[in-house]
Order: sequence, then structure tokens, then C-alpha cells
Amino acid sequence: MLYDGFCLYWRADSKVAEGEPKVWSTLRLSAYVPRSEWFAQAMSIFVRIITFLALAGVWAQADTGDGRAYLVSYMAIAQALGFLLQPTTAMGDDLANGTVATRMLWPMSLVKYYVSQWLGHVIVPSLISGCLILMAWHIAWSGSVQMGRIPVFLVSLLLGVIIGIEFDFIFSMLIVRVENETWFANAIRWSLVAIFNGSVIPFVILPESWQGVLRWQPFASMANIPIDLLVSSGFSLSSLAIQLIWVVVFTLVCVPLYRATWKRITVLGG
Repeated sequence: MLYDGFCLYWRADSKVAEGEPKVWSTLRLSAYVPRSEWFAQAMSIFVRIITFLALAGVWAQADTGDGRAYLVSYMAIAQALGFLLQPTTAMGDDLANGTVATRMLWPMSLVKYYVSQWLGHVIVPSLISGCLILMAWHIAWSGSVQMGRIPVFLVSLLLGVIIGIEFDFIFSMLIVRVENETWFANAIRWSLVAIFNGSVIPFVILPESWQGVLRWQPFASMANIPIDLLVSSGFSLSSLAIQLIWVVVFTLVCVPLYRATWKRITVLGG
């Protein structure tokens, strides 16, 4: 990798090394951000940090004692992982503009391509904004995470990312049939997921009856369940079971829909 001064991002060499795994090559190339986009990326990170400060300030006033520490800790983790909690691949855009026909000719599975491309786009901004947010959290507020639960948290986070990617694929393959309205559908989708996955409004501040219902919807598995496992004092295997259920359900929906979509594209020629 090539570094340019104090560049915030690593630069992937445009020439892929012979024999290098295609997934890693795609991830490297996707992680490269040209100079013309540095400002936009920096603003994206800045907005996420400001969002954390604003939300943490609001929720810190909503409770005191242990409840306050939980809310601030929860919000810090939610915003630090923000880029990972709502996966959005390029599949929807490629299906809408026909670029997917070219992607199908590449010597790499489309699933691997879109996942590795998305990871390349978010991994470095996630590291930068995550470190800055966690620093601000420890400087300005009290609170901690359950260090012994980090392995379980990582498993839960992985399941949440898988659910998010499967949902993105399903949404992309369905919404592309709504011509000229994809931007509106995407705006609604991002807003609904941000609210119902618990990354903006922690479920703990809601009535217990609501918490029980919201915990079972798929968006909660993307954010609320992993974060709660890390910062709460309780633990239940039912949380991981809920995530596994949604992984299976989305897989059963995604696989046949994926095959039908690609068959249709092949028959129509793009």
C-alpha cells in the first residue's frame, strides 16, 4: 500500500498483485479515496462525531446513575460502529443502471464483490470515527463496556452485519422494479432502519412491552442486540438465537430471489 503524507486513508495500488485473492484486491481498491473525495469523507466522519455528541448529550439528561452511564455507553458504541450497523452495498445502483451486467462478466462471485467493496468503503472511516468517538466518550462521560463479553459481542456483530447485508440484497432486488422511485424508497429505508435498529433511540428508554416487541424485529439484530450485549449487565442466549433466526429467514428469502433476479437479467440481456 502507498501512503501519501498524513493522508487519512490508505491508497490501494491500482495494479493487483499476481495471485492475490480477488476479495482482498477488491477491498483494497475500494478503500482508496481520491483527493477529490477527501473533503466529503472528512465531513461524513465529522457529522458522525457531532451526531454522537448531540445524542449522548440528550440521552445523558434522560436518566441518572447507572441508567445514564448505560445510555451514554450505548450511544458511544452505536455511533462508533455506525458505518457497520446499516450495510448498504452498490447492488441497488448497479441493478438500476444496468452496470450489474458488466459485473457478471468478472471472474468473481457478485456476492463476494459487493460485500468486499462495501467493506473497503467503510472499514477505514469506521476506524477513524470510531477511535475519535470512543476518545470523546472517555474524556467527557463515564461508562464502560463488559470486557469479558467482547468475544460474544463480535459474534453478535458479525451476525448483525450478515443480516444487514442480506436485507440490503433483498431490498435492492425488490426495489429496482420500482422505476424512478428508488431514491425515495432508499430514503425511507435508511430512516426506518436507523430508528428501528436502535442506533438512534435506545430501546431501554421505551416501555418494557415495546422493548419485547421491537427486540424481535430484524432491524434490532443489526444494532440493538450486539450493542446491548456489550454494555448491559445481563446476558441471554435468546439474543443470539433471535439473530440466528433472522439469518436463516433472510437466507431463505434472499437465495431464491437472487437466482430469479439473475435469471431475469440473463434472459433480458441486462
